[in-house]
Amino acid sequence: MVRKNRSLFFVGYDSYSESPSASPILLDDLDGNDDTPDQVLAFDACAGIRSQLQERNSRALKLKGASAGGDLNLDDLDMIPLNTKFDVQMEMGSPMAMPPETLPPIKPLTAKDLAYSSLAHLPSYFFEQIHFHVERKCLLDMCKLRRNYLTISKQDALACSQSQSAKPSQKNLGRIKDETLRTAHLLDSNEENNLTSPRDSSYIIQLCNGHVDVPTFIEYRQNFERCLRIIQDRSLSKFSEKRLQYLLNKFPVFQYLNSKKEMRQSKNVPHKDFYNCRKIDLNLLLSGCFSQWQLTEFIWSKLKKEPNKIIYQTSNGRHITLIQLFKVDFEEANTFSSGLKIIDDSFLEWYKVIYLAKYHLINSDSETFIDPRDKQFRHYLIAKTFLEFDNCINGEYLSELLQTFLIKPLETSKYQLCQLSVDFQFYFHNGNSDVDNWWMVFANWLNHYDLFSKNIRWNVRISRIYPALYHTGKIKSFQDYLDLIFKPLFNTKSYIHKSLGPILSKFLSRIASFDLCIQDSDDYVWKQFTNVDCPPENWTSNGDNPTISQYMYYVYANLAKLNHIRHALHQNTFTLRSSCSSTSMNRTSQFSNTLNFTEHTESTLNNFLLSSGGFLNAENLWNAPPPLVYVFYLSQIPMVMAPLNSIVDSKATIAQDQCPVGLVLEPPKPYKMNPFMKFFEMGFRISLSSESILYNHSYTKEPIIEEYSVAASIYRLHSADLCELLRNSVITSGFADTLKNKWLGTSLVSHNYFMENIGFVDNWYDCKPDTSLDHNVPAIRRQYRSKTLAGEWQLVIS
Repeated sequence: MVRKNRSLFFVGYDSYSESPSASPILLDDLDGNDDTPDQVLAFDACAGIRSQLQERNSRALKLKGASAGGDLNLDDLDMIPLNTKFDVQMEMGSPMAMPPETLPPIKPLTAKDLAYSSLAHLPSYFFEQIHFHVERKCLLDMCKLRRNYLTISKQDALACSQSQSAKPSQKNLGRIKDETLRTAHLLDSNEENNLTSPRDSSYIIQLCNGHVDVPTFIEYRQNFERCLRIIQDRSLSKFSEKRLQYLLNKFPVFQYLNSKKEMRQSKNVPHKDFYNCRKIDLNLLLSGCFSQWQLTEFIWSKLKKEPNKIIYQTSNGRHITLIQLFKVDFEEANTFSSGLKIIDDSFLEWYKVIYLAKYHLINSDSETFIDPRDKQFRHYLIAKTFLEFDNCINGEYLSELLQTFLIKPLETSKYQLCQLSVDFQFYFHNGNSDVDNWWMVFANWLNHYDLFSKNIRWNVRISRIYPALYHTGKIKSFQDYLDLIFKPLFNTKSYIHKSLGPILSKFLSRIASFDLCIQDSDDYVWKQFTNVDCPPENWTSNGDNPTISQYMYYVYANLAKLNHIRHALHQNTFTLRSSCSSTSMNRTSQFSNTLNFTEHTESTLNNFLLSSGGFLNAENLWNAPPPLVYVFYLSQIPMVMAPLNSIVDSKATIAQDQCPVGLVLEPPKPYKMNPFMKFFEMGFRISLSSESILYNHSYTKEPIIEEYSVAASIYRLHSADLCELLRNSVITSGFADTLKNKWLGTSLVSHNYFMENIGFVDNWYDCKPDTSLDHNVPAIRRQYRSKTLAGEWQLVIS
């Protein structure tokens, strides 16, 4: 077990060099019962609040006595003056209006006035007594439960670091002092002999056989339903909604009062502005990492240089050349004219809706799905030839596109990096299963074309396509689906003798996270209702798709097992991330028989409990229950959004009957309907991503710069806002902690300077009094975020 007694501090600092302005809040020591009444909780420092409370109670007694004495009669209601807007103008704006000699009586505040009152930041129980069926401290229990799940699976930043600490009793270990982290740790001085000891070998064999202390699925389901009951409490929902509204209204006031100070502090940092700060695209898809015009220009250049290159072979042995691909009916006559926009909107929509959902994830013969005489066959060949790495030309064109339009620009630009997301494809070859799998094929492709880059980390996307695999007859249960993903990585002999090869090891060392994608095209309708508590080897269910919770838990359990093995081998570990589809809000979850909730709530709560890497497509979090959104803020869980990717303006050329089952084509939404700015103002740990440049109609060579520039122009963001977003993208990324130390001046080792917590599991400390020289986020902005978060925690745990 790792770090059982871990404490989380929230400290408000007056300056980075001085001591804290208030004593820190130790959350782990506040689990006991507090007998302090609600009326006096942390509000003694506010002037006049206690007197207002007494005044309100006295007025309530007077009103009660008056009503009992009969002073107020219903017949007197017609004598109540009805003031109009003209009367108010005459009293307040007319020069002839005389001020009243006596002040009007103060009207007592009620719960209905909170939304419009200047005291809306005060909790609701200050004005009326709300009886919580679920205490606010349960939010702290949910966060602690999340931290336990993440530390057990070694998803915390200390476990994910590149260099792991070894046991002092092992041989061939040299003591090396790391000046950057100011700590001493043990590194292996002879890697070849590290795994030859019987103790290490037996321990790794035990890990591969499943000896990992991970909570069972039944226990996880109980914890899930417990958290679900907490977030469904009505009084807690009202409390969370008011706190979120307060956070949203507080930030503009802070900017109005401190914008000049922030601007002055930003200008004091020389040679460090938005363009000179590190910026990381956390979720850029390999299937769309170049723009539409770049792909079109590349195709025309290949048609001029090598028109007779064979790019496909049909099942009957016929070869199709590159020039034949762009001829009508694949004949010699009626060729396409030069300058034609080959990659048009119709192809992009077919590629996104049809190809990526049906043909991309399963590596099989396409002619069983598409008739070669169909017009969609040309679209399929274009996607297979230029946008796939495993094809007739061994992914040559995709490697050139990736090298030309992504890797070289990133390496040329010092301050741009990305985490590139690739879809895991399911192979059904009859060859050697230890070599002929997706892991080895993709790693060999990267190594063959030298696509490894220091500016790129990889994310592996896992899709919920169990029904499609089941109906092919290649798998018989949900366990077979999981084995296709993780079994090549759990080969005990391969780990002990390192027969997986240095190429695969090199690729695994550059993987940051595993992403479980909940998409609109996922199968939803069940033909038979199977008990979800059954083990995955018993889940056949006639091809029905398992629930989101089953996917999340079993991916989490296998990832925890893999992380324990890699941690024992002193290698980097991986984090888990997930997304949420927009159509899941209208789908009832099938995970519970006693509680009613949607798949949207299910996927969001699963991400909160099991994912350390963050929440993808965070636009959909806006529609989650308020307590769940509020606890995302309290935990500072990383979130990734791509506003430009949600406003694609393409014509609907795909018929609804051609779409996958359950997918409804929705019209695009305008940019300002994206809740990105609201999340940022509240203080969520959010960052921007390009996601898929292919659909954004981008005409620049720096899409991540374009993403931030559009947001800055629409929302009028200044330097402090942009630099804060960039810092969020770096500190929540999957790059090594030593690089974050160099870029941001932060460390996982405790220091006496500013500290911030991310995900309720990782504490990052500043290594020097003022780190704004590294990221140019003003100190006053960081103090505001820290004090606001500490105030919310004080309100929750009181």
